[in-house]
Amino acid sequence: MKKYSTLLLCLGWLISCESPDRTTPDGAGYGYFPLETGRYVEYEVHEIRYAVASAPVETRYFVKEVCGQTFVSSTGQEQYRLERYRKNQLPQSWAIDSVWTVYRLPDRAVRVENNVPFVKLLFPVADRATWNGNLLNSLPAEDYQAQLQTEAVSYHELTFPRSLTVVQRYDSTLLTLDKRLEQYAPEVGLIYQESTSLVYCQDVNCIGEGIIESGVSRQMWVLRYGKE
Repeated sequence: MKKYSTLLLCLGWLISCESPDRTTPDGAGYGYFPLETGRYVEYEVHEIRYAVASAPVETRYFVKEVCGQTFVSSTGQEQYRLERYRKNQLPQSWAIDSVWTVYRLPDRAVRVENNVPFVKLLFPVADRATWNGNLLNSLPAEDYQAQLQTEAVSYHELTFPRSLTVVQRYDSTLLTLDKRLEQYAPEVGLIYQESTSLVYCQDVNCIGEGIIESGVSRQMWVLRYGKE
């Protein structure tokens, strides 16, 4: 009996050493959604707008998101200001565009965009985990799915050994494409975002050929990040 108890104790010790503690920040994956006053990420944005009988209109600009000061919401939740800046050319000065809010709970990360809260991540982070991204707003339920990436990804001159892709929507048919996804890196946060909504040619002579008639495609890549 004594030997059996000792064996169980040793086995438990080995398991505790090899298994990540899911209650700690690292084990939960909080690093994918870091919150600290002064943190910033700059992005390059490429947007293409399509319209019937018109040439596509391409736009490039830059966005900077700064994690600002904390405040206590009406519900008693500590939140951070997310100050968003924009400029059309790199040499230009940043101009304030909008102010959103972000916060993190033990089981989720929330980003309030134009007063609409979205559940961006679920904790602890797990491959193929799914959740309702619209849980906290009045929009129809939307199933998000997390996909852990173990291969390095690169944007501009930045390389990230690990990342987490969240597929928010992917509906593809012969007639339309509706695709939205975000990619996060540890200790950086959002590094890539794509939002595409397209309508394809539906004439009998071109259906199924992927010829775009109208819609918008928007991609945003990380350019640099740090702390002010």
